[in-house]
Amino acid sequence: MSLKRKERLKEIHTTCVLETAEELFENKGFDAVSMDEVAFNTGISKSTVYVYFKSKQIIWDSIVCKYMELLLEDAKKAADGEGSFEDRYYRLCFDIADKFEKHPLFCKSTLGKISVDMEQELYKKIYDIGEQTNEEIARFIRSGIEEGVVRKDIDIYPAVIMMWSSISGIISMANDKEEYLKLRFGMTKEEYLKKAFRMLLEGVL
Repeated sequence: MSLKRKERLKEIHTTCVLETAEELFENKGFDAVSMDEVAFNTGISKSTVYVYFKSKQIIWDSIVCKYMELLLEDAKKAADGEGSFEDRYYRLCFDIADKFEKHPLFCKSTLGKISVDMEQELYKKIYDIGEQTNEEIARFIRSGIEEGVVRKDIDIYPAVIMMWSSISGIISMANDKEEYLKLRFGMTKEEYLKKAFRMLLEGVL
């Protein structure tokens, strides 16, 4: 088999494993899914699955890495996109909210504890993506300072972490407590998100 064909087969197999595993994890949770089940549902032998992924945890973290890359793209759009700082801020918030709603398990995991074993290429990649994302959000905040919207004395990097944790917390609570928000406050999830994102923004200005 030629090298090019081997690489193409590897790409097909890894994509199949990741897509199948993601669906299983989303439906059943990490603990309830076995490597045997992943292999069975892909139609790929378990030994072949292990050629590409040494463990179920590596499969999981590879999927988390994909969503971290998507969040990085959102951060870049916030830093470089058109419109005012406020417009770009809300676009960022609701782009993230959309991902959390469609893929809550993995989006929450992007903000959880992840190995920092730099000896493994996957975890080095995850670390680098996280650092790039922080830098893009820092650029976004600086653009708000230049626009005269964000305070000049703001401590940028703690603000970056605060923004990520606050936005994700707001979204997670809205998704988990949607019925309560409607019953107790007469608010739809979208109404709550708009108000909460506004309050967070006012805390940054």
